[in-house]
Amino acid sequence: MPSSRSDSYEQDADRIVRLEQELNAARNSIAEKEAKCTRLSELQNHVDSEVQELTEKLFQEAYRMVNDAESRRVKAEKLLAESHLKVDMLVAEVEALKLIVKSPISSYQVAHLATPTPRTSLASRFLSGTRRKERHNSANSRKSHTLPPSGRDSVPEQGEEREVASEIDPIYHREFTQWRERGASMDESTPFLSRIIAEDVCPCLNFSNTMLTEQVLDAIKANTLELEEVSEAKPVVRTCALSEVPRFCPYKMKVNGDTEWYYISLFARNRIAAVCDFFTYIRYVKQGIVKCGVHDSYWDIITLRKNITLARLGLNFVPKIGGTQAGIS
Repeated sequence: MPSSRSDSYEQDADRIVRLEQELNAARNSIAEKEAKCTRLSELQNHVDSEVQELTEKLFQEAYRMVNDAESRRVKAEKLLAESHLKVDMLVAEVEALKLIVKSPISSYQVAHLATPTPRTSLASRFLSGTRRKERHNSANSRKSHTLPPSGRDSVPEQGEEREVASEIDPIYHREFTQWRERGASMDESTPFLSRIIAEDVCPCLNFSNTMLTEQVLDAIKANTLELEEVSEAKPVVRTCALSEVPRFCPYKMKVNGDTEWYYISLFARNRIAAVCDFFTYIRYVKQGIVKCGVHDSYWDIITLRKNITLARLGLNFVPKIGGTQAGIS
């Protein structure tokens, strides 16, 4: 009996030892699995953070590419519009030269007016009254004398006209030369630009609606002004947004893409067109589009300033941007 009880105790002890071993093995297995789960969780978190970071970088890169493409598109459209504007300017110059060549004037005057200096067309327009008067006086002189004046007598008169048309203001020329040699800055504090804005641009854009006038000038400087012809079968009398008087308003404008359209008269449009021509030209000079020398470029500026004066006084002039002769509203 005692021997059987001792055997039972031994069996129980062996079973306990075995169970303890199994328990320890199970604990070790659980610990290994927990460590493995921890490593997998850390790996998953790391992968998730990398995926999120890559996704953010991908979206940022895509956004940057879209912005770059949009800016290139806007720049290309702007260059295209300026190219079209330059073509219109050249077409207008060609048409003006054709009219000059076809006019019944002497070959000497044709050779003088057909030179590439931009002062010729407007200079001839300013001198046309003087030439008509001289032709009239010459005709009366031929009636009272038996012999017509010799060719030698007429050449100095033409030379005098050319000298008058070619007179250079030393102050204007010096300021323009310094402005161009220093990079053709658009800074309005430079003597060249400040003088023209004060003497020509501001008097030309002198309208009753001063607030809108300031917006128009700012839009011209920023190259955001839009000017279109109104398509109407029958002209309608409206109140001009700038002069604030009833006029036929065949044109409309807006200072930028977010503002409303304003109807303006032909008189106001001509003034705006003349100022736009000037700022477009100096913008071309700054961008290197104008390839002529300082002397010819100076006469370009003088011609544009003369156009501004003509438009301000309500006289006929040929706007560069339109290519057709402007009238009087």
